[in-house]
Amino acid sequence: MQPQSTALLVVDAQCGFTELCPAELPVPGGAGIVPHVNRLLALPFARIDATQDWHPPDHRSFLGREDNLYPPHCVMGTPGAEFLPGLHSHLFGTVWRKGYDRAFEAYAVTAQHPALPAFYRASGIAAVLVCGIATNICCFFAARDLRAAGFTVWLIEDASAGIDVPAAGLFQARTRTEGEALGIEYRTVAEVEAALR
Repeated sequence: MQPQSTALLVVDAQCGFTELCPAELPVPGGAGIVPHVNRLLALPFARIDATQDWHPPDHRSFLGREDNLYPPHCVMGTPGAEFLPGLHSHLFGTVWRKGYDRAFEAYAVTAQHPALPAFYRASGIAAVLVCGIATNICCFFAARDLRAAGFTVWLIEDASAGIDVPAAGLFQARTRTEGEALGIEYRTVAEVEAALR
């Protein structure tokens, strides 16, 4: 893995997915990923990007709406939509917002921004490291789509946090098995540091 052709994608590292906003969609250990993500942010990537859930208050996935899956979370302009305290978000080159269309579910950044793989390729990117929240949902769907587009993809487990959502059929163990079958590599921050230094 070469730094000059590797991107880091930090997925939805937002307050609304942690215990900092308990009424939203807290993922166990969500706030605890900050020091691990910051270790990654200190490495010499060609690009560092982030995604940000940015929902309208009546998004279709919210309880009482069409999909009826999740409590309101990461509503645009609210504290829940903000990046986690202490996260070195000033290092993000581009923030790709998603979920801003009330009628469209966008687990993967590539669902809302389908040209992202072509953009990465044109930027000389061959590998993408994915971390954030949740490991088996938005991180996984971004990793899956980037892998399908031909990139080497590492999902950094200790810089991510996951949660089972039975109502949506989203389970951590099942998703990891599916990811490995697709060629996604599950790694640690220490392994990334060793590979890039």
